[in-house]
Amino acid sequence: MHVKPIEPQMMRPEYGVLVCRLLDHLPASLSPKFGMSIVEVEPGGAVDLHSHHEHEVWVLMEGEGIFQEQERQMPVTGSMLFYMQPHSPHAIHNTHSQQPLKFLAVWWD
Repeated sequence: MHVKPIEPQMMRPEYGVLVCRLLDHLPASLSPKFGMSIVEVEPGGAVDLHSHHEHEVWVLMEGEGIFQEQERQMPVTGSMLFYMQPHSPHAIHNTHSQQPLKFLAVWWD
């Protein structure tokens, strides 16, 4: 077992937002076959539209915004689950003026 607090200084800028790549903080001897991050989008900010070869799941934990996958957009709030297929362009925009939008991202080949 490995336990580590998630601290604010672990967040790094990626895709136009703050990201903590959680598995980067595990001992080198552990090698999960997936990636996982906590993502924080500041008020008015957005995860840039992007795509990649992995499957990806986002679990919205806090906030409200507009989710985009390919040409489709939808309002999001509260606890929601999103699945994106490989190579499917996706993004999310925080529409709240004062509160961050936070989600957990998990991806795999």
